[in-house]
Amino acid sequence: MTQIAANRKRELNDLRAKAYMDHRLSELVAFAVNDPAKMPKLEEAYPFVKDNMNQIEQPAEKEPDWKRDQAILMQQAQRIRQFNKDKGGGE
Repeated sequence: MTQIAANRKRELNDLRAKAYMDHRLSELVAFAVNDPAKMPKLEEAYPFVKDNMNQIEQPAEKEPDWKRDQAILMQQAQRIRQFNKDKGGGE
């Protein structure tokens, strides 16, 4: 019964969120049709988007994937060179 109640509560919350988004979208459509100059910016219309964009930008500060892949490749190449040298072979 607890799981059913939790599922129902989650569904209601999802419906409330969808209703809010639908209503907000209808307001933006009204701005776009009647007075596009007064249409709010995305961050003003949907404040949570700004929070998500900050989260997306934060990982961009870390090292790019290709740099990490390049470092791994260089390490592997060095190991191969060292193995060939120890084995008595050339490069």
